[in-house]
Amino acid sequence: MSAQPPPAAARRTGQIAIFLLMALVVLAFMVLWSVDIRRIVFMKGKSQDAGDASVLAAARWQGSTLNLIGEANLLRALAISAGNDAADDALANMQARLCFTGPMAGFAASQQAAKLNGVYANSNYTEVVQDHANTVRDSYTTLIGGEMLFPEPYLGAWTDYADMLKAIADDGIAAGPDNAQLFTDAIGGHILHERAFYEAVISRNWCWFYHNYPDLLTNYTDHTFWAPLPDTTTRNFENAEFFPLHLNRASFILDQVVDTPSLSILAAQAGLDPTLITTQATQTAQSWYAYNPGRWGTWATMNREDPNRFPITGPVLPQYDYSGADAVVRVETVVSRLTPGLDGSNRIDTVLWTAAAKPFGYLETDGERIRPDAWSLVLPAYHDIRLIPIDAASAGSDGFFDIDWRRHLIEHLPIYVATGTTEPGCGYCAALTIWEDEAFRSFGAAWLSTNSAACTVVPPNGPGPGNPGGGTRRGH
Repeated sequence: MSAQPPPAAARRTGQIAIFLLMALVVLAFMVLWSVDIRRIVFMKGKSQDAGDASVLAAARWQGSTLNLIGEANLLRALAISAGNDAADDALANMQARLCFTGPMAGFAASQQAAKLNGVYANSNYTEVVQDHANTVRDSYTTLIGGEMLFPEPYLGAWTDYADMLKAIADDGIAAGPDNAQLFTDAIGGHILHERAFYEAVISRNWCWFYHNYPDLLTNYTDHTFWAPLPDTTTRNFENAEFFPLHLNRASFILDQVVDTPSLSILAAQAGLDPTLITTQATQTAQSWYAYNPGRWGTWATMNREDPNRFPITGPVLPQYDYSGADAVVRVETVVSRLTPGLDGSNRIDTVLWTAAAKPFGYLETDGERIRPDAWSLVLPAYHDIRLIPIDAASAGSDGFFDIDWRRHLIEHLPIYVATGTTEPGCGYCAALTIWEDEAFRSFGAAWLSTNSAACTVVPPNGPGPGNPGGGTRRGH
């Protein structure tokens, strides 16, 4: 007997079951995907809150410390006027210590602020600070020819500094100070220290080479072409490496740089008797804590006349047009997805947030507000703190706690420049491997020979030749 085909109703029932099963699977994936999106957005908001709170806490301590050092300068003027050398020395020693303890207090406060906003300690960040605490304790105190590797700003400074770093690291680092500057870091510019170079190679952004290094594509030969990497040079050891204030001791005559009536007003506002400040303090050369002119100056990044400026629409008020002490932090959090990958594995996303802030203040003279560093002398002038654009801060794109980037600069680059060898698994080294391909460079040079006229950005305020800008790396 031959088999009979199933009736049409049975066939339709089977098709409906398959369709419902497929719909159920799709619906399940949509639900998981929706939950994943919500989790990522939630974690992004938490990271932003933690980063902003952290950097504001650090900047608040910077402003408070600058005010304390400024008030100590006023007290020293009284001590010098009274001929009290012991008091003057004690105050100067306190200022030297404040240049470290103030930023370290800001470092600790920034961690507390991040953790209170729901971000946990980052094991990689913690390891970096712990290792550096050991370096300060073991290396900075190394005696060479009877002198320490780095001269101490005050007796026992490196031991105290190492203890503070260790205490902070022991509690866990949740927000990394991204504008840290170690005494062992190299000073000086080099194209291989520019993150934009690697990005231009990976993205084949030939216009970047046209605007920044127009002859490099045609002139480059091999790894021996590069100039030597910058080396560590003598620098100021009077400031902490994390959230530094960028101050130094300088000898000058107060009357030659400071508006004396305004100085008297500041002394009175600090609860001091300005009539006790005599010419012994104002008309003789004395050593004061002052702003380092190499780090304090006009806020060039926010200059509207600069073609490479930060894209702001209005001018910065004159009293706030300064760069110097600021704070930058990096916060990284992870989110595990419920939606499985194509291979069935669990997927984890990293949420990164960077934030910057600075203390703002001003001095007043003849009813006019001027920059707090206008007279070189540090005075109590800071009144507020504000978040600032991250690309207008001192860290730029060279984030200290970008672990992969820093490892590339310290470990991989010296080997590459010396031998041409690149490190497997390093994204920046992969860019260098691409760069070493002569065909890659020849293609870029050929493209520019016919298309370089397109390498402009039309200015927003009207016609013109444009500029090589077009915005910044980050929009906040």
